[in-house]
Amino acid sequence: MNVMLSGGGTGGHIYPALAVAEAIRQKYPDSRLVYVGNVDGMEHELAKEAGYEFIPVSVAGFKGRGPLQMLQMLYKNWRGLAEAKALLRQFHPDLVIGTGGYACGPLLLEATRLHIPTLLHEQNAIMGKTNKILSRHVNKICLTFPIANLPDAVSAKCELTGLPVRRAILETDTAAARQHLGLAVDKPVLVVTGGSQGARHINQAMAELWPELLAAGVQIVHITGEKLFDETAQLARRNGLPVDPKTQQAKDGFLLLPYLHHMEYALAAADLVISRAGASFLAEVMALGRAAILVPYPYAAGNHQVYNAQALVEAGAALLIEDAALSAQSLRQALQKALFDINLREKMAANSAALGKREAATAIIGVAAAVARL
Repeated sequence: MNVMLSGGGTGGHIYPALAVAEAIRQKYPDSRLVYVGNVDGMEHELAKEAGYEFIPVSVAGFKGRGPLQMLQMLYKNWRGLAEAKALLRQFHPDLVIGTGGYACGPLLLEATRLHIPTLLHEQNAIMGKTNKILSRHVNKICLTFPIANLPDAVSAKCELTGLPVRRAILETDTAAARQHLGLAVDKPVLVVTGGSQGARHINQAMAELWPELLAAGVQIVHITGEKLFDETAQLARRNGLPVDPKTQQAKDGFLLLPYLHHMEYALAAADLVISRAGASFLAEVMALGRAAILVPYPYAAGNHQVYNAQALVEAGAALLIEDAALSAQSLRQALQKALFDINLREKMAANSAALGKREAATAIIGVAAAVARL
């Protein structure tokens, strides 16, 4: 079948779209898949890197604009609607899939106007602004978490499928991952990440705990974010810890990295994860059944990371520390429970696995096939 996909602005919208595309390509090998989005967005690079045809449309976000910028934004989005309409008429898709972010707005709106089958995926535990608008018009909506208080007409379209994760995440072996990262197989591994941009507050609180954790036999993989690597590396050197990001191999149980392109190795190696609460990353954590300490990003749109984290906390799969309450002391207390209490850690991991939707991509393809009447 012919499928157009769109979603952008952040990796949290793009990676699910790519995972769905991968599943479609596997089930329908003769499909033509086209990714539509903002040429200046992350989706352009990531879609082409994954081997998909990319077609740009004009699009701009609404946030933080003055009167002149607002007029320019309105014109750009109006032009994007015209471009999307022309693309749809040229491509004749059997299905259009959106995964959120303002980049997918023009394509999904025009597809609904042309009565082309449409499918929307919402990653978070609270619906984003673009998806709220689109949810009234699309044929079906796939959810990662149950979302309460949706209008009846929208709720009737929803199916709880989970969020698809890449096959590499599901297939990487723990022992092989630890060997790849230079970690011992028989010692606990703590993975710390603030997401692709990093999180200074997490880096700083964690840095105070490195020496005592290493002394207790805990191995640490700490991914700082590229912009925050140098300042975090200085903290490591002051503590006499090894810093050599080029090798991507731990030394004495410690590995500090600016970024890890193959996150599957870190997650497969982990006994416990400390992270923000972006939906795509949490889907990977749950798919592998890892216990977590979550520090939601406090400025996320609609405070959606808090809602995401609470879904895991309520299921007994994670502990939550609000960013304002994060300190070395609060993190130490959480680690005493989630890392050093092995029985609790194992219970959290089991609860995480129970939430995980390892077959999310298959479920979404089933919904997609029904929508497209295949």
